[in-house]
Amino acid sequence: MVVFKILVIISLIEILFRFFYFIINKTRYFVSLKLRWKDSYIVSHPFLSFSYKKNSFIKKNQKLSYPLHYNKFFSFKEPLKINNLGHFGEDFNLEKDKIRILCLGASTTANNISDGKNDYSYPKLLENYLNKKLKKEVEVFNCGIGGWTSVDIFINFILNLIQLSPDYVILYHGYNDLHLYLMDDFQSDYQHGRKNVGEIIHKVKLASFLPKIKFLTFYEFIKDKLFGTGNIRNDVLKMITESKIDYTNIYKMLSTQKNMIELLLCVCKYHDIKVVLSSFCYYDYEKTLESIKIKHGIDEENKIIGELRDKFNCLFVDQNKIIKKVDKNFVDCIHFTPKGMKLLSENFGKILVPEINREYK
Repeated sequence: MVVFKILVIISLIEILFRFFYFIINKTRYFVSLKLRWKDSYIVSHPFLSFSYKKNSFIKKNQKLSYPLHYNKFFSFKEPLKINNLGHFGEDFNLEKDKIRILCLGASTTANNISDGKNDYSYPKLLENYLNKKLKKEVEVFNCGIGGWTSVDIFINFILNLIQLSPDYVILYHGYNDLHLYLMDDFQSDYQHGRKNVGEIIHKVKLASFLPKIKFLTFYEFIKDKLFGTGNIRNDVLKMITESKIDYTNIYKMLSTQKNMIELLLCVCKYHDIKVVLSSFCYYDYEKTLESIKIKHGIDEENKIIGELRDKFNCLFVDQNKIIKKVDKNFVDCIHFTPKGMKLLSENFGKILVPEINREYK
């Protein structure tokens, strides 16, 4: 009898939670896939917010809860390899016999999604496009890490990627730095808003050991809030964010981001690496206070990119202008569907094909 009462109470709590969560958020609570601790692929790094575990695989697939295409896409069709420098794809070889292009950025560069039939990422689509259009063979490396800021991108380029001797670098980056400029007590090294993942890795480990009870979403909600989801992909940015974001604050000139990109361009110029810059796409389908504020910040980021393009005479693609802001191209405000990835890659390809033909006759 007591057991029956407990089950009734739990069922009632679950029904009420699901009802009120849907009323408030206009969607169901997404219960994340849990990873075993040994399968966690995010590790601490002495000079970066976090990095991916080198020479490993992501083998546990999940449906993705993107708001514009909820549960439509998967993380992958084939398990994702993390290579010898900690990025998605095959190992990077220091010796090169092809034209080499590095795609730098965060999740909009790194992102791999699958429709169940094929895997899609913009660097791989770009490589396929260029090798169809060019007589010279080209290799395109995916050097993005989801959640990285311009600081992480620059440091990783100096420590790991410059040794690859690329011929071209594509920088498609925005969004991730903006939240740091909306926090109080801003510091130019981002220390006010970011901590190293090593400081909270024990919480991630604890969450990976807690039981996953998918049908009890109220339990999952409480556990996720207190300890994390047990899936480092979903937890890492929330857990390394140091301060609260105040969307009423004004942007503080985006000085660090501008400096990091300018330093990257200086290094590339010194090493005779050609850089392709791009404006960043933002699809404001929500029209909330937060989304409008972020859109304003991305407009400021795109102005900075335009200034640096002129200063360094870089190749440039105005992706924000070219790619239509419609649901078929985006899974959320910044990440692309396979169709959107195809447009992004082809837009870069169209400017690179004549450039490469001129340089490598």
